[in-house]
Amino acid sequence: MDEILEVKNLVKKYNATAGVEDISFKLRPGRILAYLGHNGAGKTTTVRAVLGLLKIDSGLVSYEGRVYDTSSAAYDRVRINYGVCLDTPGFYMAMPALKNLELFAGLYGLRGSGFRARAEELLKKLELYEVRNNPVKTYSKGMAQKLALARALLHKPKVLFLDEPMSGLDPAARVLMREFLKELAVKERAAVFLTSHDLNEVEQMADEVFILEKGRVILSGDLSELKMSFLKSFRYALKLAPPDGERQAAAVAAALGAEKYELTGGELHVECPGEIALEAASAACVKAGAKIMEFRRLQVNLEKIYFDSINRNENRN
Repeated sequence: MDEILEVKNLVKKYNATAGVEDISFKLRPGRILAYLGHNGAGKTTTVRAVLGLLKIDSGLVSYEGRVYDTSSAAYDRVRINYGVCLDTPGFYMAMPALKNLELFAGLYGLRGSGFRARAEELLKKLELYEVRNNPVKTYSKGMAQKLALARALLHKPKVLFLDEPMSGLDPAARVLMREFLKELAVKERAAVFLTSHDLNEVEQMADEVFILEKGRVILSGDLSELKMSFLKSFRYALKLAPPDGERQAAAVAAALGAEKYELTGGELHVECPGEIALEAASAACVKAGAKIMEFRRLQVNLEKIYFDSINRNENRN
């Protein structure tokens, strides 16, 4: 899989402790890369440096295999292939939404029927078409966020930078945005760079994850592979009948040879050194005087990966 944008050993320092150092990543068509970290970790600095809005101290940025000086006029011709959506989108608030899009589309040379067809397509997908002629000042924060995404996508960019795109969205709008972005990556082959604090949403969208702490990447990789690498033991959830509290839980866990167990949300969660089949789980429950109603293997989620990585890095420092 060929990358469209590659960043190597990027350094941008404001002082000895602020900024980013030795950042490297590749953006690939059809893939969503999630760039995660606490406030102040360096996420926005990275985006602004790659966009050429901040002059980098050192490092390389290459687009389609060619290295560019991000402060050069030549890089301007590259940036026309980028779409950018920040968490604080700027619009002409008294102007209707459609007129805002038309104004910005003109900067990309998109006018006339081409603009109208693309704007209509995006506004319908993002459920803004019925309010396209309303002034932006009448929009909620979530609506303005969706409009900002539509603006970023007008020219069908090859690379899309999203800085907290879920900010201000209600649950229904989050689902809409999530499915739209996944479809965009697949159908339009866009390479997506996403920053977000919403780990649940990221987990449902991202192909790759980079975790940033104090300006450095402390963990990166394919999300599915990271989940497997963090699965040091086999974890299962069992619903039992009749429920008999701690005594029964301890008996089932002992029969399974579990290293750890806990009762959580009406379920027994166990960690075992080896894989367990349903038949073995049923036998253990019978031995403990319980009946198994449900049995499933638990997966490591992104939240655990994120916080384990942050905590491990802090303990090393």
